[in-house]
Order: sequence, then structure tokens, then C-alpha cells
Amino acid sequence: MKVRNRKIFINNLIIQASVGVYEHEKKNKQKIIVNVEILLSNDSEPNQDNLKYTQDYSQFRKCLIDIIQSQHFQLLEVLVEKMHSTLMINSYVIGAKVKISKPDIFNDCEVAYELSNI
Repeated sequence: MKVRNRKIFINNLIIQASVGVYEHEKKNKQKIIVNVEILLSNDSEPNQDNLKYTQDYSQFRKCLIDIIQSQHFQLLEVLVEKMHSTLMINSYVIGAKVKISKPDIFNDCEVAYELSNI
């Protein structure tokens, strides 16, 4: 069997989140940008042209949104870790990369945090 890398990408998911340590971040949600790369096992490769035979990327998108909306996170690191560890629970996921950017926190730059095991 030919070894192949199968990945799902969720790029530039823009969502309002309650994240940050400063008072204005605790009071007001802010825009974050989420980018995720999910490495799948070949066991989940579809052998038919039907959604039920593969990993649906919408399930991963919903998972990310649910985590973001679940609570206030003081640290991006904690939010990213929660997302990463939740993705890794899926038996077909063998690796993941999660990056969150805060584009509006400073006037002169965007900040981001990334966690990866791929």
C-alpha cells in the first residue's frame, strides 16, 4: 500500500472570542483568526463518494467554534492547547497543528500562538 499523507485544513476561521488578560479583553470579545492542519490516518480514506465514509471537516470546524465559545480564556496558549487536545481525541487524527492570531491587539503587528505535533 502506498503511504500517503491525508490532511484537512481549516484556514482563516474568523470569530469573535473572549480571550485575554487585560480588562478591555475581558469586557469585550475580540477577533481571532484560527488556522488548523489535521493529519489523518489512512484508515479514514473514503472508498466511496459519500460523506459517511470519511472525516467531515465540518465536524472539526464545529468543535473549534464550540471550544472558543465555551468560556473566557486568559491565555492563547490554553485555548490552543484545549483545541489541539480535543482534535487529538478523534481516533483518525494522528497529528494536528493549531494556530490562533489576534490581529487587532496592537496597532503595529499581529500576534499569534501555535502548537503542533506534525
